[in-house]
Amino acid sequence: MKNADQYVSDIQKSLQTLLQNIQPEMMESMAMHEVTPAQLFVLASLKKHGSCKVSEIAERMEVKPSAVTLMADRLEQKGLIVRKHNQQDRRVIDISLTKKGEKKFEDVVEGRKAILARNLSVLTDEELLQSMNIIRKVAEAAEQYAADKKENE
Repeated sequence: MKNADQYVSDIQKSLQTLLQNIQPEMMESMAMHEVTPAQLFVLASLKKHGSCKVSEIAERMEVKPSAVTLMADRLEQKGLIVRKHNQQDRRVIDISLTKKGEKKFEDVVEGRKAILARNLSVLTDEELLQSMNIIRKVAEAAEQYAADKKENE
């Protein structure tokens, strides 16, 4: 019988193989939609949190606000986001998704979902349910770990 360390090693190898094989297709799908991974992060952040300051997105991405400003310029040129003065502080500029930006985000997510669905099609319904529950549990643990780490900094 394998010990936990052997299982972790096997899981790590399998995840690495999975990611190596689907990553190029995921990148191709994003390129088809003319969105970079960093731009997708910005769109996802705006979708999840709504309108926010460039500095908030920069903090989530762990980059300088100037980097997000450049991305925001490109996204605004494409009509995917809009800049507006903050209601409480007119000196602050908030960015938010446009309808076109929401549609672009949904299209990219659907493309990525289709790639994942094709790869998960080898699983039975029961295996899909088990996988979903396991991955959700691991994702929640990772999210909690990150929140705890940030709180302790």
